Amino acid sequence: MNVFLGFARFGWAPYLERITVAVVGVRDMAFPTRIYLTGFMGCGKSTVGPLLAQHIGYEFIDLDQVIESASGMPIRQIFSERGEEEFRRLESLMLRAVSRAARVVIALGGGAVVSENNLYFVLTNGTLVYLNVAPRVLVRRIMRMADERPLLLGENSIPLPEDELVQRIEEMIEARQHFYSRAEVVIEVGDRSIDATVDATVDALSVLS
Repeated sequence: MNVFLGFARFGWAPYLERITVAVVGVRDMAFPTRIYLTGFMGCGKSTVGPLLAQHIGYEFIDLDQVIESASGMPIRQIFSERGEEEFRRLESLMLRAVSRAARVVIALGGGAVVSENNLYFVLTNGTLVYLNVAPRVLVRRIMRMADERPLLLGENSIPLPEDELVQRIEEMIEARQHFYSRAEVVIEVGDRSIDATVDATVDALSVLS
């Protein structure tokens, strides 16, 4: 898998040049065999994930990218032509397929664990990390690409105005919180830089090991 997936989305590619790969002792630590990243869309899973994987010597897998590759169409098209139910079915199948690998960091779609079956599977096959980001911060990150996010569109697939988008995100996070809160590791992203978020995640995972 390409560890650079996700960097172009938020303009965070420069962080890749600054990250120190040869961190003394990090690769010698024991980490969970599979590390799953969850959180609302735009929280940074596809950006933190590759850096985290590189940091600890793991492979990185972006579940949404796997779904698009397997289906031969972008996620928005799956939603529009086949519906959310079909997308969730594919998501569950691909989750189980990629989880056959070991020593991997897997970035999940924001709604992947909003299913008791998927959540149970993740919790019993690896360690779940929740990247928690405030709704208004999420809006700033995803506003320019909201038309690529089917669940954030209004009538006639038109992107919502900012205030309505914040409200939609708040409602969706509240509905998903029951699932997100069951992660073994919760990272409060806040104002942390990408590097600091990766470091906080490594620290939290090392305590679990």
